[in-house]
Amino acid sequence: MIRHLVVFSFKDSATPAEREQLLAELAELPSHYPAMQRFALGENRSRRDDTYSHAFSIEFEREEELLAYLDSERHETFVATRFRPLVSRRAIVSFEPAPPQSGHS
Repeated sequence: MIRHLVVFSFKDSATPAEREQLLAELAELPSHYPAMQRFALGENRSRRDDTYSHAFSIEFEREEELLAYLDSERHETFVATRFRPLVSRRAIVSFEPAPPQSGHS
């Protein structure tokens, strides 16, 4: 299983309507990519670090599914025309979670 995590903040110039529209479009991603599992999107609630205002995560069974999503024309167009114009900063991580360690408390 591969987990894909994106954290981001909106540009100050992004209007509330633009922010809500982008969040709605992000929430629709799984309807376009059947391989996506356990999609979650939300506002940062951390009291310790407010570097990023929002995050979303997705799981894929296989890395090939993640790559198919990332390399798709729909994804590339969305990132270029919708996401980047409204986002001031972002961090993206894709990783394979390690199995739980036994014997640790």
